[in-house]
Amino acid sequence: MHGRRHGPSTLPLAAVSTFLLCISSVARAAPQPDAPADQSTRAPYHVEGKVTEPRVFAEGVVSTVDDEIGGTFSADGKEFYFSRLMPYTTLPRLGIMCVSYYRDGHWSTPEVVPFSGKYLDYPPKFDSSGRRLLFASSRPAPDGTRGRIRIWEVERTATGWGEPHLLPPPINAPDGFWNADPSQSTDGTLYFSSDRGGPGSIHIYRSRLINGQYSEPEKLGPEINSEFNDYQPWVSPDGTLLIFVSSGEGVPPYNHRPQDLTTGGKPYLRGDLYISVNRNGRWSPARHLEHGINSFAEEGFPFLTPDGRYFFFSSERSPFTVPTAKRLSYEELEKQLRSIFNGHGNVFFIGVEALELQP
Repeated sequence: MHGRRHGPSTLPLAAVSTFLLCISSVARAAPQPDAPADQSTRAPYHVEGKVTEPRVFAEGVVSTVDDEIGGTFSADGKEFYFSRLMPYTTLPRLGIMCVSYYRDGHWSTPEVVPFSGKYLDYPPKFDSSGRRLLFASSRPAPDGTRGRIRIWEVERTATGWGEPHLLPPPINAPDGFWNADPSQSTDGTLYFSSDRGGPGSIHIYRSRLINGQYSEPEKLGPEINSEFNDYQPWVSPDGTLLIFVSSGEGVPPYNHRPQDLTTGGKPYLRGDLYISVNRNGRWSPARHLEHGINSFAEEGFPFLTPDGRYFFFSSERSPFTVPTAKRLSYEELEKQLRSIFNGHGNVFFIGVEALELQP
């Protein structure tokens, strides 16, 4: 994320059925959430009833008192991949990629994936084949160079996960630029964020896969990219839905999107989630997500579940607003600091209807 997660220090779905009839292409990415599901076949993340406000996912297992960001589900929904950030302030940061399995009706205690545990590894996304994970990491390149965030891929074989490999140029090029947040549509087009437009600012790029080779990345237009920082894109499998994070600037003249929270005349520097729909080859102007998805805290790492029923994202929401809603006693302070709502990241989800995807 921008700031604490992706800042300069590291460098930088009112009914869905109606929507399905009107925009069939996006429907493939977001089926009807009210469609009947057999108990034995529905995804493990399915919950009874509509989810109309954000809920914590896998509390005490995935979302804990520590700092978690996610992630992605396997196609069957039985594996959830996310990252846990280590609570110290020195650089470079440490982020461990983990996986939790759905077994016997419960999410298992997370395990560190075999190729993580030494560097800053951000949460992954599956590629269009479902056999590879794409992720950003600070791990050194094969030639030993370090100090940059790059995009990697790792393939699952019959015996487990292999060794990560750098994506080739022009995605990762020997130019010193920072590249991260990969998300791929079914046709192989890769969306990612990069500072290749100039140091100090991050924007969203797209690279098409042509004859097995990535084309020169193109910066998305002003419907998506602002004059600020735009990053962590998630693209739907059919390439018609894009959800991403935007963050204003923390220095004068404090540029920020109009919807961003301000206090004392200055933008409150943290990421907010935005959405855009591609109709007839053109992206709609990015829209600020509502229904409690965005809060006063940092939000990020958006994605939809494989069946399109739920929208997942990470958030650092807590009771520690300034000023607080009420005066905190020492006992209340201790209680909140020891809860999962202590200001560290957690994984949340809400019904896809909250995205207000209209024809």
